[in-house]
Amino acid sequence: MLEAIDTSIILCSPEGEANIGGAARAMMCFGTERLILVNPRCQLTSTAYNWACHAHHILDSCRQVDALAEAIEDCNVVLGFTRRWGKRRHKLYSLEKIHAELEAHPQPGKVALVFGNEESGLSNEELEACQRLVTIPTQGSLNLSHSVSLALYELFGRQRPIPGAYAKKLADAQRRKLMMQAIGQYLQALGSPPQRGASSLEELGKLADIFDRAQLEEWEVNYLAGMFKHLYVKFQNLSHLQES
Repeated sequence: MLEAIDTSIILCSPEGEANIGGAARAMMCFGTERLILVNPRCQLTSTAYNWACHAHHILDSCRQVDALAEAIEDCNVVLGFTRRWGKRRHKLYSLEKIHAELEAHPQPGKVALVFGNEESGLSNEELEACQRLVTIPTQGSLNLSHSVSLALYELFGRQRPIPGAYAKKLADAQRRKLMMQAIGQYLQALGSPPQRGASSLEELGKLADIFDRAQLEEWEVNYLAGMFKHLYVKFQNLSHLQES
């Protein structure tokens, strides 16, 4: 099973401090902490730390190496990210496919996500060092830190439970049947006219079909039945006032 703690983010020849800081921030959000910079073309100053926000510890502990081979020497799976097609990039994988492969493996080990330079991407030599080439389908080139964020979300964020979310509990057939019976009685008492010569039963069937396609939850069934009952009671009260 793929684990965030066993995943490294490797940036090859990054040029912008903002991108490095943004990548560190994304890593913190999705639980990865191992950042490796291969031959960076900038120094980590206050700009990088400002973009990292609360991920200063990731920048403090990041490694800087001279070549990709050194960065991946202890990794079991190396994934290179690219958007270009070519002879050396003849087979590109989606993040969804890669995620399924890694999740199916009982012990994928240490995984490296390798991203290229902002201007030119991964070199041919760096591509050859990767076991799989992954692409994020877009109509243009993504910002480096955005690519890191999307990759981490797909691998570690998509499956996380959303705080405050609840399991949808659909109403069963018997509960829906009782609701329709009650609504039918209320509509008949209210004098709701059928449309285009249809019978009351046919009209009720149309309404039931609408409700079935809505896949109502239990509380929604109770809500609708209560609303129609309230309208019926209001109608009865108004009728009594008019008669008096």
